[in-house]
Amino acid sequence: MLDSDDSSEWAYRERLYKNLRHGAVAGLLGGGSIMILVLGSDTLFFRPLATPDLLAKALIGDNALGLDFAVQLRFVRIMMFTVLHLAVFTGLGILLTSLLRVTGARQSLLIGGLYGLSVCTALFLAVLHLSGTGLSAGLHWPTVLLANLVAGVVMMSYLKVRAAWDG
Repeated sequence: MLDSDDSSEWAYRERLYKNLRHGAVAGLLGGGSIMILVLGSDTLFFRPLATPDLLAKALIGDNALGLDFAVQLRFVRIMMFTVLHLAVFTGLGILLTSLLRVTGARQSLLIGGLYGLSVCTALFLAVLHLSGTGLSAGLHWPTVLLANLVAGVVMMSYLKVRAAWDG
């Protein structure tokens, strides 16, 4: 039979795991929204997959796999970058739910947008700086900021909907 301490610990763990699951899904949706925006932007300027290829070259390297086939290398490099991108955003979504839980802040789209602009952009800048490439000068920063803003709003929107469904 469960005593009161066991049931409260069980409830705490259940809330924690639910927050982790919801944060991971929110992060995947936020990362996916950026991917859709970038794909749309690249296609609009007749350069499909140019941005992910550029970022993948900067972060992973031009010949990281030792393949001689440029087309295969580009495809593999973009796939590796996509997996890395979604993994990072999964972590960002979990961080968002953790921050909301710890601070007790209200789930609002404004907070989501600020989270995207500040935390997501700061992490992006840190990764660019640590990669040692001069890539930050060649990026279209309004697009980067807009994409991170949208990602933050998408993550928070999902968390608000999940909170309403869970009651």
